[in-house]
Amino acid sequence: MHGYFTQRAAWECIATYLEAGGDVREVTLRKPPGARAYEMLIDVEANERPVYVKLQLGAGKVIGRSFHYSERAHGRN
Repeated sequence: MHGYFTQRAAWECIATYLEAGGDVREVTLRKPPGARAYEMLIDVEANERPVYVKLQLGAGKVIGRSFHYSERAHGRN
């Protein structure tokens, strides 16, 4: 997949991943210090780099902090 995600498509991708029980890892942010966020790697197409997503909860909302193709190779290792 070498295209672009619209904002709506990005949120749909995240929702689909979470509803399917995808892996989510909690991390501690540097900015703001000590705040928590949630990272995931979403495989969107075979043999392509996964999409890296970082979300933060705040002010009663889900805040999208990162959404881009990962620097890692396909898969989590």
